[in-house]
Amino acid sequence: MKKRLPAIILLALISIFWPTPLLAKEAVIHVAVDVAYPPYMYGTAPAKGLYPEIIRTAFSLSGIPVAISGYPWKRALSLGREGRVAIGGIYQNLARMAVFDYSDPIYRETLRVCVRAGHGFSYSGVVDLTGKRIGINRGWSYGEVFDSARQAGLFVAEEATDNQANLKKLVLGRVDCIIIDELSLSQILYQMGWREEVETLDLPAAVNSVHLVFAKHTQQTHILDRFNQGLVKMKANGTYSRILDTFIHGTTAD
Repeated sequence: MKKRLPAIILLALISIFWPTPLLAKEAVIHVAVDVAYPPYMYGTAPAKGLYPEIIRTAFSLSGIPVAISGYPWKRALSLGREGRVAIGGIYQNLARMAVFDYSDPIYRETLRVCVRAGHGFSYSGVVDLTGKRIGINRGWSYGEVFDSARQAGLFVAEEATDNQANLKKLVLGRVDCIIIDELSLSQILYQMGWREEVETLDLPAAVNSVHLVFAKHTQQTHILDRFNQGLVKMKANGTYSRILDTFIHGTTAD
């Protein structure tokens, strides 16, 4: 009579010699950002800038592979709404909050009202923009207060492709003012030699938090939770501060 191997030995032999499948890999998260908003986000594939660097690092610390590409902003928004990509570097407003799930803030931008030198005016809020021609970026939200005033026809919004195009229109006197963030403004003025041509009004137009989002119908809140954990790790280990220093106080990483 043949003796049977004890079950525990049989299982051990199977685990040694039976081929086992490789562990399943994490799916790559595809993120769309603005192709022309330096130093925050710019370039095509891979996109560069402050926001792509923060997003890559947060996902890396969460163990999730990511690919970040730049698109014209209206195209990025369209792809995001369809659920084909996540969107990085986006502000909140009521309309978007109905469509997207938001991460914790990755940064906060201070927006300014910028005018030609010598053409300043008293500014205490959006009502002081009544009747003015204002240069803005195509497809952008500037926060709920500004967006609502625009929809109500309080002022005339003239769209351009990016901040540099808007600043050029301002310098040439084609608009009364523009809305632009402090960091982008400082970089463009330095590069173009326009520091003596423009000035900013004292009160900020807005301070807007910036996020990573997924379309609600894609049900990716678990990915956002892991991304948020990566942000926490970045801030705890000093990586977040070093990235800010690179793009804000130093030179951009190319």
